[in-house]
Amino acid sequence: MASMNAFPSDPTADLAAAEAARERLTRSLRLPSWFHSLLGAAIAVQVATAAYGIEEQSGEGLLLVGAGCLVFLAVALTLLARFRRLNGVRVAGFASRAVLGTSSRSSWVHLAAMGAAIWAAFEGQPWLVGLAAVAGGAGYAACSRLWWQEYLRDPASRARAESRAVLAMGAVTIVVALVVLVAYR
Repeated sequence: MASMNAFPSDPTADLAAAEAARERLTRSLRLPSWFHSLLGAAIAVQVATAAYGIEEQSGEGLLLVGAGCLVFLAVALTLLARFRRLNGVRVAGFASRAVLGTSSRSSWVHLAAMGAAIWAAFEGQPWLVGLAAVAGGAGYAACSRLWWQEYLRDPASRARAESRAVLAMGAVTIVVALVVLVAYR
């Protein structure tokens, strides 16, 4: 039976063509307008509401924590939808690393901002809560920007993402911890 392709494919040329196509795609990717600013603002709101909600240690406090998380989730989903609409593709690692903050840098910045804001809330220092929240949002946005720049330089090494199961387990752990915190105050 005759092959449909009269000329055998050259694997080296095929790989080079695939690499060139990936580089063209990577260079054409664009972030939606105000991407990092909106992400940073959403984190600032989430940090501040979490700090006051945890300090409150009541059902209303838990609602405040949830409201901040919903603000962040709404902004994150909107930014991801805008990215997909703008570029027509999904980028591996983008949602988890650049938006959801699973990179080491983003995680440390978020943890430090949360710690400082919660401490300030318990100390009755609202200006410090605001400062910690804004600094956390700015730092988180900067971490996201750094990840994006690194991705554009080397997409192959940055195209890693946590599995949905790992992300879901993290979310469940946070919710359980908040419920326990409020229930056993």
